[in-house]
Amino acid sequence: MSMYRRYNYRAYPTRGQREALSRLYGACRYAYNWALDQRELMRRRHGRMQSCTQLSGMFTQWKTNPGMEWLLAVSSTPLQQSIRHADVAYRNFLRLYKAGRTHIVTNHHTGKKRRTGVPRYKSRRDGEQSAEFTKSARFKVEHVDGCKWAFLTLPKIGRVKLRWTRELPSTPNTVTIMKHADGSYEASLTVQVDDKTDAPKPLHEACGIDMGLGSLMSIVYTDGTREKIPHPHTLKHKTRRLRKLDKQLAREKKGSNNHAKTRLLKAKTYGRIRNQRRDMAYKLAFRVAGENQAVALETLNVKGLARTRMAKSLLDANWTRIIDRIRQLGVQYGRTVTRIDRWYPSSQICSQCGHRGGRKPLDIREWECPNCGIRLDRDWNAALNILDAAGLAESLNARGGDVRRGLAQAGRNADACETGTHRTVSLH
Repeated sequence: MSMYRRYNYRAYPTRGQREALSRLYGACRYAYNWALDQRELMRRRHGRMQSCTQLSGMFTQWKTNPGMEWLLAVSSTPLQQSIRHADVAYRNFLRLYKAGRTHIVTNHHTGKKRRTGVPRYKSRRDGEQSAEFTKSARFKVEHVDGCKWAFLTLPKIGRVKLRWTRELPSTPNTVTIMKHADGSYEASLTVQVDDKTDAPKPLHEACGIDMGLGSLMSIVYTDGTREKIPHPHTLKHKTRRLRKLDKQLAREKKGSNNHAKTRLLKAKTYGRIRNQRRDMAYKLAFRVAGENQAVALETLNVKGLARTRMAKSLLDANWTRIIDRIRQLGVQYGRTVTRIDRWYPSSQICSQCGHRGGRKPLDIREWECPNCGIRLDRDWNAALNILDAAGLAESLNARGGDVRRGLAQAGRNADACETGTHRTVSLH
């Protein structure tokens, strides 16, 4: 069985190539918006919509109309791909609409009403611009072994310089050339690879993970060890810089050169935050999936939690990307990734005796079980309950001692010293 993966490389187009890419991005936006208009026009007139093949043929004829010559100056493949993307967006909307998962929302500033999930028009003011080439465009990637640079040849664009960071496992099927809000360019290549990957040797049989904001992760392993991963607070470290740029932007006139420069500086700051979050999430997910044969995770309603007063800290923690990356690497490495039920009260149950003490405010980080009297750490206890709910918990360590009490207990070092000894209890 094979799968598709993306390999991203930083691109450095010349001035002429940047101008050509700008024209290409404009043509792709026009094709996408044109497809949305045609779909909506057909729906209102006849109650049905054209297929993607019909739209592609109509657009080919549309390009021959007077005044549309500028669409012929760019490659036709990205334009056809934009029409396919619009078709997929409409199909996704109809699927959600039929399932009853869309609703009407009102803009409190303008009073206008719209339905959620409806594909939106693309604009030149969007932070991200992209164009996708397929094999039919006959793009080519050239790289010499040992060289840190490569060249991507695109039709009607030329040879774009790439910063080569890793080798491709096979010939790419598609390439997407993107422009970010901070003015940087990136090439994303899609390749097909086999699922037989040299996975790292696991150090632990299983682990349970409790996500949090005080500490990003509280991890409990089945060998009797535990650890906490601190929250990086990426946005907090850039708050002063962003506040300064916001004040500077408010004083400048819209449309001026200084206003554009300040907007670019702000976009670069957010770009650094985005890169730091992604780097942290990928490294942490690689460590968790690589070191454990089985991983137990909780099912989080991130969208619901993002509407609370903890939204800024929660989104800065990047929970969704970390969990999704762990699941992807679990499939790639052949690991077992289990997610427990969303309503499982992991923070309310004592991991020692099973007594459920009810909800506790977030400021209570340690609590004493009224049934067995043991003092528990909130995060350690939740991680151990998650491990138990997934059916991966052990009750004895390598020498037959009870490790559950030490792993969940507050204020004590629970690191095991029995590394390398024979296990007495197998996983169930």
